[in-house]
Amino acid sequence: MNTIQNPPVHPVNSRVPTMHYKGYDIFILAFPRLDGSWSASSEVQKDGAMGLEIDQQFGGPFKARGEIEAKLAALRDAKMKIDAILAEVL
Repeated sequence: MNTIQNPPVHPVNSRVPTMHYKGYDIFILAFPRLDGSWSASSEVQKDGAMGLEIDQQFGGPFKARGEIEAKLAALRDAKMKIDAILAEVL
C-alpha cells in the first residue's frame, strides 16, 4: 500500500531574524546595486496585543561600498529607532 505523507508544516513566519533586540526581531535585507555598492534596509516585528506586528521598511535604505557595511548601518538605525519608540512617554 502506498501512502502519501503530508509535507512538514512550517510556521507562518519561518524567517530567522538578524537580531533580537528589546522584544523586537530585526530583519536586515541587503541587495547588490548595479554600481557595485550595496543597499540594505530593515524590517522589525514583535508580538503585540493584536498578534504579530510587522513594520516593513522600518529603516533605510542605506547605501555602502560593501554588504557588511550596509547591513551594519541598517542594524544601527533599527536599534536607535527601537530605543526611541521605547523611550516615548505615553
